[in-house]
Amino acid sequence: MKEHKKKVEKAKKMSISICVSLLVLVAVCLNLKSSVSANSLASTHKNDSNISPTINVLGISISNDLPPGPTKLFFFADFQKSQVEIRPGNGNRYIKLLNMENHTGGLRWKQYATFSVIPSLEKGHQRIYWSVREDGLYHSWDTTNWDKREFWNTC
Repeated sequence: MKEHKKKVEKAKKMSISICVSLLVLVAVCLNLKSSVSANSLASTHKNDSNISPTINVLGISISNDLPPGPTKLFFFADFQKSQVEIRPGNGNRYIKLLNMENHTGGLRWKQYATFSVIPSLEKGHQRIYWSVREDGLYHSWDTTNWDKREFWNTC
């Protein structure tokens, strides 16, 4: 009986050790990105045209900043299979990573609005924020400076 308990304890310790090792490995892999700079990648692979230090991904975030009310906000786009409800409040955002192609989307509330995501017009910014407000759609690259980009249209 004592040997069985010892084996069970040893197995538990080994499984915990394996889990900790896997967590450390994942952490190292995630931190690897920060320790490898784009310049070091570019200089290491000067003659390899297939390796690019630039990641061509665009991230969008859409926040529902409408006043409280019974009318829901729905989002639809060429990259979204079905419409999605974006609920109000902090933390309730629609977030999506996109390729660097042009995309179109729309929002339906009491009215509707459409907008485009055109990477070439984003001046190199890869994070795009949209705020849906009562008077229209606002665009930002830093969530501090907002520009009104779209107006609501009647349904």
